Amino acid sequence: MPGGNLTIIGLCVAGGLLVILGVAGMVRKAKRAFKNSLLGQIYSGVKQEVREGKVGPEDFNMSQEMATPKSVSDLSSALIPRISKDFPDLSLSQMQSAAQAVLVKSLDLLTDMTFGNNGDTIDRIQKQLPECGIGVTRSLSEDLWHKVQGARAENKSLIYRDIIVHKGGINAYERTASTVEITFQYSLQCLQYQERNGKFISGNRATPTQTRYNVKVVNILDAERFQSEDIKGVGFTCPHCGAPVQHLGSDVCPYCGTAIKTVDMRIWLVNKLIEI
Repeated sequence: MPGGNLTIIGLCVAGGLLVILGVAGMVRKAKRAFKNSLLGQIYSGVKQEVREGKVGPEDFNMSQEMATPKSVSDLSSALIPRISKDFPDLSLSQMQSAAQAVLVKSLDLLTDMTFGNNGDTIDRIQKQLPECGIGVTRSLSEDLWHKVQGARAENKSLIYRDIIVHKGGINAYERTASTVEITFQYSLQCLQYQERNGKFISGNRATPTQTRYNVKVVNILDAERFQSEDIKGVGFTCPHCGAPVQHLGSDVCPYCGTAIKTVDMRIWLVNKLIEI
């Protein structure tokens, strides 16, 4: 029955082809579904960045330390009663939010002002930081500006992307005869890396860096005593225009005419950002 055997063989081959085609169709359908899914879109985006050289193998060396948010030393429960006793009208929650905004804005400014060397000056820092809801010292503005100048001199871009603040709290409270300093500590993550002339040179462009910052806020109690102490380079800015204010007792800004409230010579200003 040679003819019958050939028929059976032909049917088997045809059936096998149909199975193969069916499986291939299912694979194509699954690939299309994956491509259209959120995970597939993320994969496509990373693949494109690898192809364009924006992400390399060095960016995927993820360690447990980099994956876990840093803890903060939050002493709020112990310090809030002391601070509230000294300053009963002070909103610590509002100050903590404003100090956090200054931290995030400072990192954004470092990115914007070093990426492409757009010609911005310290004036942009002095104008935009006080918009976060709290004043800043001249010293802080100059510290950020020096970082911008240093990066520009080396044709480097300091990149801080996708910043997320995980938690924050009051870390320290110190008082002298002329100043009060409240230190807020924040845990944050961001994609942190450096480029030179558009080419990656250090950091990680795919795995978030976990870090901590201390943000120090000072309060001026006595201008004369403060100025007589060995604290150099601390200046003050108008909360409206950001211009430097030379005399703490001034009632109005000499540049824009905005009234400056200096009750009992008390002015709260963000003075330092310290990565720890």
